[in-house]
Amino acid sequence: MSERALRRTTFSGRLLRFKEEEEEIDRKTAIIKGGIYMALDIAIVLVISCSLFLWFSGSGINPYERAMPCGDMAIQQPFKENTVGLKHLLVVTLGSPFLIVALVEAILHYKAKGSNRLAKFFSATTITYLKYLLMYAACTFAMEFLKCYVGRLRPHFVSVCKPDWSKVDCSDKESFIDPSDLVCTNPNPRKIRTARTSFPSGHTAAAFHVFLFVYIYLRRMATNTGIKEIITVRNILVPLYTIWTVVCAVTRVTDNWHFPTDVLGAFFGWIRDFSNIWKEYKK
Repeated sequence: MSERALRRTTFSGRLLRFKEEEEEIDRKTAIIKGGIYMALDIAIVLVISCSLFLWFSGSGINPYERAMPCGDMAIQQPFKENTVGLKHLLVVTLGSPFLIVALVEAILHYKAKGSNRLAKFFSATTITYLKYLLMYAACTFAMEFLKCYVGRLRPHFVSVCKPDWSKVDCSDKESFIDPSDLVCTNPNPRKIRTARTSFPSGHTAAAFHVFLFVYIYLRRMATNTGIKEIITVRNILVPLYTIWTVVCAVTRVTDNWHFPTDVLGAFFGWIRDFSNIWKEYKK
């Protein structure tokens, strides 16, 4: 969704309709109205996106069930907890972009002159963040669809499934166990479902997405404004997000959650769409 469309359809977009010659909103009113509009807009997008994704990943689509190869040691790796867990991932990929945008817009607000600066701060912060959220949601749905369409077994599939070996015949290591014949003793069906969605790596895709946003957004703002504080923020955060993205990608393999090709698939998928993301974020 374009910035113009967001200005027309969001509560926060109303705050940008004030012209320079109009009477300036008093500080208290601007803070209250801006805060309420910001909270409403972000809450609406998050609630709708999360609800749709929970339905989509729960009952909307199921992974393609591949036959289990008896002799494939690659899917018999031990289960390990995530180094970069889901909460960690969400804090960095959903929470930190808002703080970064708010910080940059706060610096611009402090440096700017003219009327209704607070209203413009709240509006610009919210609309920029909403653009990120909508792109993030679209990418997340695309990843889930690809995961289910491919249905690749994770490296720890056997450890999670815990097959009832008394009901399957794996004496021939070249044979495959049909999904209808495979009995998993793990009582948690959600974990078994997740173990069938290895390609591509969702963690890596999300990490690369937030890195791409931080890099493009801070580069654009630093170049367009020339403000030294924003340049400093860029010089500090871009290397940090680069390191974090690499760590996230590498640990997906070392934690036995993904194969190297799953991680590469996430990167190449984002590189393929790089031009479209660049065009959207640079506006």
